[in-house]
Amino acid sequence: MRRIDKEINDIQSIESILQEADHCVIALSYKNSPYMVPMNFGFKDNNLYIHSSPEGRKIEILKVNNKVSFGVQIKTGLVKNEKACNWGMKYMSVIGEGYAYFIENNDKKVEALNIIMSKYSDNESNTFDYSETALNNVSLIKVEVEELKGKISGYK
Repeated sequence: MRRIDKEINDIQSIESILQEADHCVIALSYKNSPYMVPMNFGFKDNNLYIHSSPEGRKIEILKVNNKVSFGVQIKTGLVKNEKACNWGMKYMSVIGEGYAYFIENNDKKVEALNIIMSKYSDNESNTFDYSETALNNVSLIKVEVEELKGKISGYK
């Protein structure tokens, strides 16, 4: 990271940003062509979980190249200044990368869906009901995170 003064090194702070973020953008690549898509997600034990339709461009790319990068940002805001070159943004962000794997086992799919649902739901039990049909018609993807970096700008 070029601006070491803006780097977040504390893993609890990084995980807090990941919990607060309402979506992430995942970046994929196929035949040297980039592809990005915003996703709902869950994060637990250094793994990012996303769900998807079992068909589509994202799935086809992951089948041939499972290297993934992703990013989230929270508390964004424009910082104005009298001089145009001194305008900027304040934010807290996390970027990461890792390898994506399809979860095939329905019990593991339930675990992954519970992690995602727990992020967005007020259900304190963190358990949810999913029909067999729903589980068979959804792709769950686990990204084993190899690198996480946090950055903060405009906040003390």
